[in-house]
Formats: sequence, C-alpha cells, structure tokens
Amino acid sequence: MPDLLIGAIGFSLSQVLLGLLLLARQPRWGMSEKLFALFMLAILGYLLTPVLRGTPLSLLATTLQTATPGLFWLLSLSIFDDRFRMQAWQLSLVKFTVFMPLLGALFSLDEWRWLFIDLPQLLEFVLLALTLWAIVRHWRTDLVESRRRLRLWFVGVNGSYLFILILSREVLFPGATWLYILEYVPPAALLLAVNVALLQYRRGLLFTAVEPQAAPVAANDAVNESEDSELAVLLQEFMEDSDVWREMGLSIGGLAQKLEVPEYRLRRAINGALGYRNFSDFLSSYRIRETAKRLSNPEEDHLPVLTIAMDSGFRSLSSFNKAFKDTQGQTPTAWRKAHRQQSGGLGDTAEEGSRDKSASASA
Repeated sequence: MPDLLIGAIGFSLSQVLLGLLLLARQPRWGMSEKLFALFMLAILGYLLTPVLRGTPLSLLATTLQTATPGLFWLLSLSIFDDRFRMQAWQLSLVKFTVFMPLLGALFSLDEWRWLFIDLPQLLEFVLLALTLWAIVRHWRTDLVESRRRLRLWFVGVNGSYLFILILSREVLFPGATWLYILEYVPPAALLLAVNVALLQYRRGLLFTAVEPQAAPVAANDAVNESEDSELAVLLQEFMEDSDVWREMGLSIGGLAQKLEVPEYRLRRAINGALGYRNFSDFLSSYRIRETAKRLSNPEEDHLPVLTIAMDSGFRSLSSFNKAFKDTQGQTPTAWRKAHRQQSGGLGDTAEEGSRDKSASASA
C-alpha cells in the first residue's frame, strides 16, 4: 500500500474519531445527530475496507461502506429540511442498498447480479441525485444565511464527490489502481471541513439547537437588530394591509421588491426579528390563520376546502393539508367539523336559555 494512501487513510480515520467526539459533546441527540453518527460509521467502514481486505472483518467493512450514499441523503434532509420526519419508505430504500449486496456476497448469487448488485448501485445514484436536489429545493426559501451557504459545500461538494467516485469505481473504471488516490485522499480534506463546520456552526445549525449563553452584543449587531426590528414591524403592517400573502408563488425576492428593500435585509428580518427559519413557514402563518378562520365560519360551509386553500395562496390541496395539520394539529376537514359541532352546540344552548327565560317570565 503506497505511503500516500496510508497517510490519507490514517488522517481520515483521525477526523472520523474527532467528528464523533465533537458529536458526543451534544447535550441531546436528535435525528440529525443519530444520522451523522451512522454516517461516520459508514465512512469508517469505507476507510477500513482496504485495510481489512482478506480478513474476517472485510465483509463487515464493505457492508458499512455501502450505506454511505443512503445515509448521506437522509442526513442532508434532516439538516436542511425543517419539517423532515423520516418515513418508512426512505429507510427501506437505504436498507435495500445495504442488504441486497450483502445477501449477494453471502450466497454468491451471480446469476441474480442485476438484482443484488446492479439495482442497488443504480439506487445509490438516485439517492445521491436526490441529495443534490436538496441543495436547490429549499435554497431560495431558507432564511438562515449561514445554512444557505452550508448547502453549497456540505451537500454540493460532498455529494458531487460521492457521485463521481461511485460512477468511476463501479461503472467507468472498475478495478483501476489509480482510483485509490481518488478514493482516499479527497475524503481527508472533506472530513476536515466537516469537523470545522461542527466547530463553527455548533449552535443549532447542523444539529439540534442548544440554548446559547448570553454574550456581549457588538455595536454592528445592535444596529442590525434595530434595523431588523423596524423592518419587521413594517413588514407585518404591509402583510396585514395588502394581503400579499394570498399571491400564489410569492417569493422572498418578489416580496423584497414590493417593500423596496434588499433581499438579504428581508431575510435577516424574518429570521432574526420574527424567528422564522424559512420563507414558506412565514407565508403559511398568514395563510393558515386565514383558512382556519374561514373553515370555522358557518356561512362558508358551502365552499370546498380546496377553494378556501387556493384563495389563501396554497398551490395544492396536499400541501395545504400538510401545512394545516402541522400547525393546527388536525386536518382541515376535521377542524371544520369540530367547529361546526361547537357552533351548533352553542346555538342549541342559546335557544334553550331563551326558552327558559320565556318560561320564567310567563310564570
């Protein structure tokens, strides 16, 4: 094994251990922390594969490394999608890429290579493509500026590297000896960058938010906070008076133009002064409030839920149902039914009270 390869693997292993130690400092582990730990274990298996080749632990290392693309996909979703909740089908796709090659290796099912080897490899490319899509999917609506920058290198650079590596190793140049350099030298730099991000963005950006300790506020930060607060007040008044949130497909750039302010200032105001992490949630707060009010109104019972949702700016019934349930804790139909029964019950009580008063007056 060349000295360069030994040095790269050794340095990468030290960075994996450092990453796990930094992760252990987290006071509590959420979904992102757990996925990051599993991702580091998969990287560990990847790094140890050439070292353990020909030993009883070789199959274990190989199995761990096959989980890398799938875990990277899930980790990226957990970091950059504020509404991420792991679904059974997502976990099943990752399991398929891991256990099918393992079964093929254990039972030497060469005649079924397309099912146990080729199909899982194809699925790895699909998962990496979905990871790269995560860069642009919510990039425009993400209000956390440092997280927007993080998307470009964390998902973009690392995801692109994994895609090129798997394509070269499995499809274009299988078995080429020079691939060792591509396989083990770049990960050393990438793992170092990940650990730097863990140190730099440790407060709630990569992982679960932790209450920060009070710190002195710099003069520039104080000015920015004052400007953000003033802009937030102006923004709220504009949103209430103009009902611009009804505009379907409204972007933060479009809203900044209407307010005649720079987009970066509007992002900072919505995130810093109002506490929203993405623009979609900010718009949904107005839209959900309006739809909840209209669904509670007996005079609008004749209107379909879809009509009310579209009038409030939602693109589809499915997106509206999800946003409404996340906010109100029940579906729009259940909300309307519950308030219809409540208003009906209040009506009956009022009528009974009126009859009791009439009876008392007659007596």
